[in-house]
Amino acid sequence: MQLTPSFMMLLQISPIKNHESASPPEHHVLAASPPPAASGWTSYLASWAPSLLGSTRPSLTTNSSSTAPTITGFRNPWPSWRKPTLSQKLSSFRWGPDKDGYLELAASHLTETADPNSVDDDPAKRPRFGDLPPGWPAGYSAAGKKAARLLRVEEPDFSLAASDGGESGCGAKVTWLGHAGALVQFPAEGETDGVEHRRPLGFLFDPIFSQRSSLNDSVGPTRSYPTPCVVKDLPEIDAVFISHNHPDHMNAETLKEVWERNREWVRFFVPLGNAKWLESECGIPEERVVEMDWWDEVELRYPGDEMDGRAVVRIWCTPAQHNSWRLGAANSALWSSWYVEHLPVDSNSNSSSSRPGCRVFFAGDTGYQFHPSPSWPPSPRQHQQQNMSQPTADSMDIGKDKANSSNNSPNNNNNNNPNSTDDEDDDETHPPCPAFAQIRARIGPPDLLLLPVSVGATFSYLRSFVPLPSWANPLPRHTPGVTGANHMPGWDAVRVLRVMAGEEQEVSSASASASTSTAAVAASSSSSSTGSAKRRGAVAVAIHWGTFVPDPEEVLRTLGELEWACRSMGVKFARGLGGEDEEEEQGRDGLTFVALNHGGSVYV
Repeated sequence: MQLTPSFMMLLQISPIKNHESASPPEHHVLAASPPPAASGWTSYLASWAPSLLGSTRPSLTTNSSSTAPTITGFRNPWPSWRKPTLSQKLSSFRWGPDKDGYLELAASHLTETADPNSVDDDPAKRPRFGDLPPGWPAGYSAAGKKAARLLRVEEPDFSLAASDGGESGCGAKVTWLGHAGALVQFPAEGETDGVEHRRPLGFLFDPIFSQRSSLNDSVGPTRSYPTPCVVKDLPEIDAVFISHNHPDHMNAETLKEVWERNREWVRFFVPLGNAKWLESECGIPEERVVEMDWWDEVELRYPGDEMDGRAVVRIWCTPAQHNSWRLGAANSALWSSWYVEHLPVDSNSNSSSSRPGCRVFFAGDTGYQFHPSPSWPPSPRQHQQQNMSQPTADSMDIGKDKANSSNNSPNNNNNNNPNSTDDEDDDETHPPCPAFAQIRARIGPPDLLLLPVSVGATFSYLRSFVPLPSWANPLPRHTPGVTGANHMPGWDAVRVLRVMAGEEQEVSSASASASTSTAAVAASSSSSSTGSAKRRGAVAVAIHWGTFVPDPEEVLRTLGELEWACRSMGVKFARGLGGEDEEEEQGRDGLTFVALNHGGSVYV
């Protein structure tokens, strides 16, 4: 079959469409404004605010002006951004053995997943935990053995068949590559007038394939789980998206190799203030780096005939609640999430086949809500104590009626935590971040969400320097809620899934109506415009967990918390998708949250 000459060429990009505002965006810190306090990892130490570096808009912008105020930094503009007080930090600390009920819940699945006497055939795929000896003796007594069998490393399969999406899906495929790294592949366009149009598109998010997530190759967090593949194993990459400049998300070694292997067709998308680093440290030409502000939008088209001028991908740089830091310059570069829409093809186009569109939201690294109560989030053990009359497996489920009731909304933290009696820990005092509801209102509900589920914050980083078992580490753990405004744990990730899927509202209907764009209206109707088949409900895939973890207990805790949160809020928890009964794959609201193995994939 004939292939177009541009089969392997660079996608054409439109000028950046800027978000129009009568006043400077609230997340910008301008030259005349006092710089914000440091909110990187140094914010947990003594008060220190490094100087901020300037930033300019990228050359692709259409409304740049020499009279525009100088941007000296960035900030989180919402009241949901909170830093814990000293007393809140101290009350969150935990030493000694981790006896969290989430560990028990995760370990309860061991008999369902593996023979306790079995070992992996390939020792190179085994995790590196201190209590996991090379021989892997039988049994599950040590946390490392439990984590190693519950979270494995698979060899990725990057093949893509459009039909694998099924009648209920859009044919896109996501592969978890470890930590926050993920590859999303969109199906090929098919034929136009007998000509095959391009290979599938490959979009790579926050990739890291190095051994350490650090600015230094000799110190810092090291992998507990090996990479499922190397950069040369990846298919062709058309776009790389970076959420922020922390070394576990913007890794020079990885980005250099991705550029070298895809230099003829790849572009790099970064938030404001990050382009110069890619150019100077990774050798990526300026014209291949697209620097965007929150709510900026671009479109990608095929080269050549451009499919009658039709865009194939629309990209938004969207907000996130986090911070940035790299070599002393706190918050001088912007952080973001990303929203990507693979636009639908209808039966009236020149293409030989139609397909639905697919909308992907990548959260990167973000917080959602500050929870100062040490008892947050609710644990299975606490719930069992309240249901001693039925101390069975069924008592670990809060119940369908309660999970579906408005009084148990994930937007009401006290109701959402059946064990909470802490008046501090409520939405009025500590509101959730409104960005996710705003993204849905402006653009529309995504089909696929890549959401962080593990704390992975300052003390996990510091604890990784201590070569001792978790129970003997002199540096404490901390409860996840105290850093929830900066790093979203599993419980809040499930809430964000529900908010972005439209199951819960966090903005008034008037506000949502006022900010809803034509893109959101089109997105909401795109699935019905390309066929009558019922689309699968939104699918979330867990990222930012199970990779640079000093303790195996963190793997168990993450899996247990995510499963318990899904049970509590009517979302299906799964370790993969597929099977004969699709209805069983989804939660009560048609939502599914998947925790993949390293290298594992799902179609949406």
